Amino acid sequence: MAAAIPTVLFLSRQVRDAEKQHRTTVSIQTRPTYMLAKKAAETSLSIKAECEEIIGRWEVVKLPRNFDSLRFAIERLKFLHDFIDRTEFVRVQTEIEFTHMRHEQLISSIEKATRDVEHHLGELNIESVPNAREAVIGSHKNAIMYLQQVHDICKSYISDFDRITEHLR
Repeated sequence: MAAAIPTVLFLSRQVRDAEKQHRTTVSIQTRPTYMLAKKAAETSLSIKAECEEIIGRWEVVKLPRNFDSLRFAIERLKFLHDFIDRTEFVRVQTEIEFTHMRHEQLISSIEKATRDVEHHLGELNIESVPNAREAVIGSHKNAIMYLQQVHDICKSYISDFDRITEHLR
C-alpha cells in the first residue's frame, strides 16, 4: 500500500501537467479570437455611445421641412452604415457566436431606410421629413440593440477565455 502512494502522486502530477499544457495550447490557438472579442467589445461600446448621443439629438430636434433635412438624414444613415459595416462584427458572428439580430440584417435595414429617404428626396416630397427623422432614430435604435448583443457575446467569450487560461497569468 505504501508503494502505491508515490505512484498516485506521480500520476496526479502528470494529470495536472497535462491539463496545464492543454490550457496553454488552447490559449495559443484561440488568442486571435480573444483579441477579436476584446476589440469588438470595445468598438461596439464606443459606437453604441455615439448612436445613443445621435438619438438624443434627433429626438429633440425639430427639423425644418426642407430638402436639406432629407439630405442630412441620408448623410446620417450613410454614416451609420459605414460605422457599423465593420469586419470585426462579421467575424464575431463567424468565429464566436451569432447575435440575435444578424449583422447583414442590420446593414440591410439601414440601406432600406436610406433608400426610402432618398426616394422621398427624389420625389421632392417635403412631407416626408418626419419619416426621415424616424428612419434615422429607428436605424440607430436597431444599431444600439445589435451593438449591445455584440458586446455581451464578446464579454462572455472573454470571461470564458480568462477562466480557462487562468493559470497563465
